[in-house]
Amino acid sequence: MVALKAGVIGAAVVTLFNLWAFHSYYSSQKDDDIHLTHLDVDDEEPRLQEGDWWTAVDESDAIQSAEWEPIIIDNNNDKKSSFPDDAKTTSSALSSQLSSSTASCFEARDNTVPEHLYGKLAKPYLNLGFPKTGTSSLHKFFECGGLRSAHYRCNRIDSCARCIKQSVEAGGAPLELCELGGNNIDVYAQMDDGHYFPQIEVLDDIVAAYPEATLFLTFRNMTKWYNSLKKWPPRKRGPHLNDKLRENNITGFPTGVGKNVSEFSEWFCNHVQRVRRVVNDNPSLTLVEVDIEDENIAKRMSDMFEIDESCWGHANVNPIANPDLNITEGVEVAKKFTMLKNKGEI
Repeated sequence: MVALKAGVIGAAVVTLFNLWAFHSYYSSQKDDDIHLTHLDVDDEEPRLQEGDWWTAVDESDAIQSAEWEPIIIDNNNDKKSSFPDDAKTTSSALSSQLSSSTASCFEARDNTVPEHLYGKLAKPYLNLGFPKTGTSSLHKFFECGGLRSAHYRCNRIDSCARCIKQSVEAGGAPLELCELGGNNIDVYAQMDDGHYFPQIEVLDDIVAAYPEATLFLTFRNMTKWYNSLKKWPPRKRGPHLNDKLRENNITGFPTGVGKNVSEFSEWFCNHVQRVRRVVNDNPSLTLVEVDIEDENIAKRMSDMFEIDESCWGHANVNPIANPDLNITEGVEVAKKFTMLKNKGEI
């Protein structure tokens, strides 16, 4: 009888814990601006139509070709961005006006991995790129290839950002608490949660703990990236992801910065330059730079990781910014969009 009671109590405790975990996970999803789906990305410029609640990127939000020198924004320094505000062209046009060393922060390099390392790149695979730059496409590619990949959440309770932060604060390796209980993860496709950015805050700890890791940087057109941030999640009323990022006082991106594509582009460029410096100083690391708009990226990823190139595709496409979204590619996004619309959130 005692054993029976103990068993019943134990089962009840497990059930309550699972209910709590389920509630914690899904209640957090309500305001989860990044992880609405497991998909991600290449939002085309929206077609502006009369009556649409969304608008195209303002003229003041585009990048203008001009001479520019990158600056590091300190959280204690309210220094104005050196990008011009009245920009009009894309990051590729801007790049053509800059020195090669400066302009390259907007362009993925395709020669960072020697061919003799193809199919032999060491794990873990750690994406240091920013949200809405193809992180979910990266995640789906490796999942399709049979690897265990985490995107935003490392388990059903914790975001990767949280367990990485807690691991470092506890004095352990950054990924230690994310992989408790045999939760072995091959790929961290998105580390940040939009609030805390491990790829910025604990980059030195990551490099020290995983000196032979394969790192990733994901690239896309800056105007399209900014437009994507402004329209995600796809709902009628904000706040959207660009609004949230402006509030979070991220290192190199203090509260209030991020009023236009110029300031987001500067943050992006500074991060790319820092990661490249770190890899240059630690030659045992490998850096893979991925341009999600490159028409050859599927073959290149397939060659490097020996995964069928059909596994590469765009995910998390915003159906509002993409009225001509292919229905097959967008089925998961469409389901989420319909749910939000039925709830009156868009």
